[in-house]
Amino acid sequence: MREMVIGTKGSQSLVVEGAHTARAMGSGELEVLATPAVAALVEKAAWTSVAPMLDPGETTVGTRIELDHVAPTPVGGHASCETELVEADGRRLVFAFVVTDDAGKVAEGTHERFVVAAGRFQTKADGRLQR
Repeated sequence: MREMVIGTKGSQSLVVEGAHTARAMGSGELEVLATPAVAALVEKAAWTSVAPMLDPGETTVGTRIELDHVAPTPVGGHASCETELVEADGRRLVFAFVVTDDAGKVAEGTHERFVVAAGRFQTKADGRLQR
């Protein structure tokens, strides 16, 4: 793992489709951007922002997310997530994030990821089926 640069920024966006809604994801009944879809957008923005700093065979895995989902985004709306690496303590990475749509803030919070050896992590995960 190379040195992680505090202040590294990431971004991802999406146009809300039926598959992203609370109704489709089972997290509610409405045709609005689901909180789990917001979390996935945050994770993608975070992991892709630091991927270039990883050594071959390394990846990051999400371990914690604190997310305040403060406004709805309807189907057809455009949601964008901006992340910033605010802490790097060994393999532990902490990102601050803000998600917005055309009307303003949708969500904010922090997200924690850990740098892991991809193969070893996958083997450990697969081994959990053997119990």
